[in-house]
Amino acid sequence: MKQLSVVVIDDEPLCRQDLRDVLGKFPHVNFLGEAETLPEATDLIHKAMPDLLFLDLSLGHRSGFDFFRSISPAPLCIAVTADPTQGATAFDFDFVDYLVKPVEEARLGQALKRAIRRIGDDRTRQMPTFLVEISKKKVLLQGAEIQQIAAMGNYVVLHSGKGKGILRSTMRETLAQFPKGSFLQLSRGRWIAHDQIEGWEKKASKLFLCLKDKTLLPVSRRNKSSLLRFLTPPQK
Repeated sequence: MKQLSVVVIDDEPLCRQDLRDVLGKFPHVNFLGEAETLPEATDLIHKAMPDLLFLDLSLGHRSGFDFFRSISPAPLCIAVTADPTQGATAFDFDFVDYLVKPVEEARLGQALKRAIRRIGDDRTRQMPTFLVEISKKKVLLQGAEIQQIAAMGNYVVLHSGKGKGILRSTMRETLAQFPKGSFLQLSRGRWIAHDQIEGWEKKASKLFLCLKDKTLLPVSRRNKSSLLRFLTPPQK
């Protein structure tokens, strides 16, 4: 069975220990580490680049959902919580599974199998093709041609070398058609293709991404830290 690298984020030491003990019963799980605080969690995810994140949904004064939204790019995620009522929200976030504490071995085994299937699906997923309107003409736009995606009400705008194509879709639905990690979040309504980024620079307190076409794009304050961590190689 494929090796699965995982990290655990939980602010309760005993809960982390319990989950670590159950994970240890699965020889194909490679445990990379754990974190108690949000800064520790962000650094760990950036440095370890795990396949899978086990995330407590109650992290002090911040919800696990808010934390997950701030990670870019985000690994696959399994929610681990004492609250059995948040399952619908977890699946809205496209989590692999939703586990209620204390986590049972059999139930964890099911969740790990789902994660392995999802990883296989992501790695074999092909770039999508979109039929969009550019300059009043219908154009087939290959996924690899898309440089940016911007939200516009009930539509998204696909930026490419051919122009800007408008597609009736949500941002979440559009991103879900690409292999995981293809796009990084610049702001609430804008994502940039990972392969378009050439570097970054700071001006005053603002962060700008430098694209291959020499365009500079501002990064929102909310996404600044996660993007910097992703773009800066970890210190050895």
